[in-house]
Amino acid sequence: MAEGEVGQALRARRQAAGLSLVELAGKSGVSATMLSEVERGLKNPTVKLAWQVARALGCSLSDLIEDEAPPGPAILRAAERRSLVDPETGVERHGWSGELRRRGLELASYRLPAGASSGEMAPNRDGVHEWVGVTRGELELVLGGVAHRLSTGDSASYAPQVAVEYRNAGRGACEFLLVSDARGVRP
Repeated sequence: MAEGEVGQALRARRQAAGLSLVELAGKSGVSATMLSEVERGLKNPTVKLAWQVARALGCSLSDLIEDEAPPGPAILRAAERRSLVDPETGVERHGWSGELRRRGLELASYRLPAGASSGEMAPNRDGVHEWVGVTRGELELVLGGVAHRLSTGDSASYAPQVAVEYRNAGRGACEFLLVSDARGVRP
């Protein structure tokens, strides 16, 4: 997703929630200045920052950065996929969910360069369950401060009601898929 599009989506969600920049800053732990710069398209958020904002807005990361799917066949073209790339760490997150988001499911792929980390993300909403499958490299999945090492072909499922961090534990790039199931979340 282009910087301006992320900002437009953030502003629309914030305004729909009836929050000022200062109020959202207080709820998310992200400065009002940074939120303003993202909304104005001056900065692209990191995955961690976008996660904090989405959590504060009561939505998923995909809900925050992806547009609603049009009616009809649920085809998501590569050029329409929403992505976040952290220019400092090189961590990439690509959304694949499309129509699945309306059903409470998210699919995202991540790519972490050697030595990179997503940064620690706050606990998710009660009722959310996640599955991670490593497609390349070695991933250190840190749940509540406890590290679990996964290699190519390994997977893990968990209820992320603790802080979560994804770290590249190998020498080359690490790629993994993340499925997030929010169908158990109560309004």
